[in-house]
Amino acid sequence: MDTSLSLSSTKTITFTFFMITCMFYNPTDSGAVQLTQQNIDMTLASNELVFINFYADWCRFSNLLMPIFDEAAEAVAKEFPESGKVVMGKVDCDQESSVATRFHITKYPTLKVIRNGQPAKREYRGQRSVEAFTSFIKKQLEDPIKEFKLLKELGQLESNKRIIIGYFDRRDQPEYNIFRRVATNLKDDCQFHVGFEQASEKMHPPGQPIIVFRPDKDRSNDLDETYPGSLTNFDELHIWVSEKCVPLVREITFENAEELTEEGLPFLILFHTPEDKDSIKRFNEIVQTDLLSEKQTINPYG
Repeated sequence: MDTSLSLSSTKTITFTFFMITCMFYNPTDSGAVQLTQQNIDMTLASNELVFINFYADWCRFSNLLMPIFDEAAEAVAKEFPESGKVVMGKVDCDQESSVATRFHITKYPTLKVIRNGQPAKREYRGQRSVEAFTSFIKKQLEDPIKEFKLLKELGQLESNKRIIIGYFDRRDQPEYNIFRRVATNLKDDCQFHVGFEQASEKMHPPGQPIIVFRPDKDRSNDLDETYPGSLTNFDELHIWVSEKCVPLVREITFENAEELTEEGLPFLILFHTPEDKDSIKRFNEIVQTDLLSEKQTINPYG
């Protein structure tokens, strides 16, 4: 037997195997999904929730976060294996500058949530650990709508919250699925409640569900308002609920102060005691009446 030929063949096979392995091995096959200009739109459109890490390789903090984010992505994928439910992804902002620009990324790493294809207004600012990320994802996937069994329960809802109430015949109605998607996107801005069958039958005609907005009674003198549009049109309902749930005058808190300053707009602030409800309502009325046209150039807070 020609040992030199055998050795040469072995080297050839080994080299070929190595090349094939290199071609198909991808370090991003595990952990977070690598998102690019080519696959990001499909990923956002086909998943209820997408949690994205926008990073830069030269950034020390990005490098520190990467293994933690990847480990969390693996844990989330195991806990929620259902296709279309949730994806944790990552974007290399140097390689994908157009994607970074699209999402207004100005610092690294930035963590953003996309619900039903629409970016949440607030970026993630919580703890950066595997446990914190997985807990956050679980909370994001919780049902945002609370069901009431009796109409009298609606009289016990918090008076300092903006509330959307749905009256439906059944949970399997297509209109309810639209309502649930809108609630998922805007659950940080409003409370959502729903009643089915006997719990809501006195509030709507059979087969004709309705949705009602209840304003924050502590800050507004406005009356409840019924949605006038189509309940099978996601975009139309989303726009209406957004206009009702995102207040013109917002409250500054420890949790939102940083994100508000990043908007880069001048502030108009009302300082008041917690008990002074009348001043808050009056401030809201003045802003609504006299400053509505300036909503893109100032930030009113009370």
